[in-house]
Amino acid sequence: MTPTTVRLYGFAIATAKVGTGLFFLINTWLIIDITGHASSAAIALVMTVLPSIVLAPFLGVLVDRSQPARLAVRAELFRGGVLVAYAALYKAGLATAAVGYGVGFCVALGNELQVLCWRAAIGRGASPAQMFRLNALTVAGGQTGQVLGAAASGFALALFGAAATVLLTAATFLASAVFGVLVARRLAALEPAPASRARGLRPYLAELGDGLRHIAQRPQIAFFYLLILANLTVIFGINGMLAPFVRDELHLGPEAFGKIDAGYALGAIAGGLAIVRLSQRFGKRRVLLAAFLVAAASLWAFAHGTGLAVPLLAYVGLGLAFQANVISLSAAQLAAGPAFQGRVNASFGLLNGLVGLAIYALIAWCSAHHLFRQFYAAQALTMLAVFGVVLVSTRREEIRRLLRPAMGAM
Repeated sequence: MTPTTVRLYGFAIATAKVGTGLFFLINTWLIIDITGHASSAAIALVMTVLPSIVLAPFLGVLVDRSQPARLAVRAELFRGGVLVAYAALYKAGLATAAVGYGVGFCVALGNELQVLCWRAAIGRGASPAQMFRLNALTVAGGQTGQVLGAAASGFALALFGAAATVLLTAATFLASAVFGVLVARRLAALEPAPASRARGLRPYLAELGDGLRHIAQRPQIAFFYLLILANLTVIFGINGMLAPFVRDELHLGPEAFGKIDAGYALGAIAGGLAIVRLSQRFGKRRVLLAAFLVAAASLWAFAHGTGLAVPLLAYVGLGLAFQANVISLSAAQLAAGPAFQGRVNASFGLLNGLVGLAIYALIAWCSAHHLFRQFYAAQALTMLAVFGVVLVSTRREEIRRLLRPAMGAM
C-alpha cells in the first residue's frame, strides 16, 4: 500500500467513527422521544448488538466471497441511505419505535460488515509490517473519530435539531464511502475478482464449516483472538459498570463520569499512536505482557480508588493497555489464510457478542447486589491470570514467530 492509500484509509475509518459517535446519542434521544419511555433506550442498545450475533457468520462468508474494500463502500452507502430515510420519516412525523429499532439494527449491521471488510482487505492486501501499522491506525483514527462524534452530537442536536443531526450522521457515512472508493480503486490490483460460487443456504453453510475447520487447524488464531476477547470482557464490564460505580460508590456526578470516560479515550488514542514504536523498541511480546500488567494494575487501582484522580488515571491506563489488541489482531491475521479472513473475524465476532450479553447480565446482578468494587477487583485478577497464560504460551515457537518484527514499511 502506498502512503496515499494509507492516509485515505485513515480518513475512511475516522469519518465512519465520527458517524458512529453521532449516531449513538441521537438514536437514543430519538427513541426516547418517539416512545416516551426511557427504558426503550435499552432495547435500542440490544438492537445494535444483534447483527454481530445473528448475522456475523453469514457476513463472514459474504466478505470472503467478495472484494472486501468495495463491499465496505456498499456498507457505508447502506448506512447513509438508511439514515437519510430515517430523517425524512422523523421530520414527517412517521417514525415509530419499530422504525427506530430497525434503523439501529441496520446501522449496526453496516458497521459489522464494514469492520469485517476492512480487516479482510488489510489481511489480503497488506504486508505484515503494513498490517500492524494499519491496525494501529484503525484504533487511533477510529477512537479519535468516535470521540469527536460523541462530543459533537450534543451540540448538533441543540443547534440544528434531531432530523438535521441524523442527516449530518448520514453525511459522515457517505463521506467514508467516498474515501473508501478511493482506497478500493488502489487495492483493486491486490484484490482478485471474486470467483463464482454456488448460491443458496447449503453452500454458505459448507463455506462456514470450512472456516471453522481452518480455525481448528491453526490454533494460533484462536489463541490471539481469545486474548482480544479477554480484553473485550473487561471493556464490556467497565462500559456497563462505570455509571453506577461513579454515582453509587464514588458519589460523584455526571461531570466526573464524563471526565473518567474521556480518560479512557485519551489513553486509547495515545496507545494507538504509540503501539508501533513501542513494539519496535521493546518487541511485541514484551509490550503484550506489559499491557496485561498495566490493565491489571489499573483495574485494581480503580477498584480501591476514591475521589476523581485515581479512577481517572486508572481509566487512562486501561485505554493505553487495551491497544495491545492491535498486536493480537495482527498476529491472528497473519496466522489465518487470506481467503478466510472474513469467516475467522466473523466467527470470533459472534463469540464476542455472546460473551458481551453474558457480561451485561453479570453487571446487572453485581449492580443489584452492590458489588462494584468486587467486580473491578475480579477483573484485575483475571488480567493477571491472562498475563501468566501469555507468558508461558508465547515461549512456544508457533506463537512466538507471529510476534517477531516483520520486514517492510508503509
